[in-house]
Amino acid sequence: MPLIKAYYIISAVAVVHLAMGYYLIAAPEKIATQSTIFILGEALGLQQPRSSLYENPLACAFAGLVLILSAISDLTTVSGAEDVARDYWGAQAPVRTLFFVIVTGYAYVLKPGRGNVSATSDHPLINSAIFSWAFMEAIWWFWIHTNLREERGEAMARIHARKKAKLEMEMRED
Repeated sequence: MPLIKAYYIISAVAVVHLAMGYYLIAAPEKIATQSTIFILGEALGLQQPRSSLYENPLACAFAGLVLILSAISDLTTVSGAEDVARDYWGAQAPVRTLFFVIVTGYAYVLKPGRGNVSATSDHPLINSAIFSWAFMEAIWWFWIHTNLREERGEAMARIHARKKAKLEMEMRED
């Protein structure tokens, strides 16, 4: 049994998405100037996000709204019936993990200064903010995926017992 249940981690990620969405709408410069983003970017030789990242209010607001929608959707799904939610998250977690690993790898491999002819310094996806976000998401979703797999046996037993009790109750009523 994992230390922290997968649904708690999913809920925490959704709350982080709500906060990030709010900050992207209200004060995007706070996200771009975080020390975690600076440290990861400097350690890997990635460019720090330019002021154009947060001086474009339309793009930041849209990204914030997408994160808020994602958070609300995730919170709604987590609070649903366990058998349906378990199937949904069992499919979502590996897909999201793979997506964020690809984004992380893309930002790292194509960074300027690695001998890449196609890499330019003004590419919007190759900066420390995007890398840090994708890296943290990849870690979170991999953690969720492994926890879901560890919890599977116990959850299936619980779901089966619930269905069996419901069936027995229906038979008593007849």
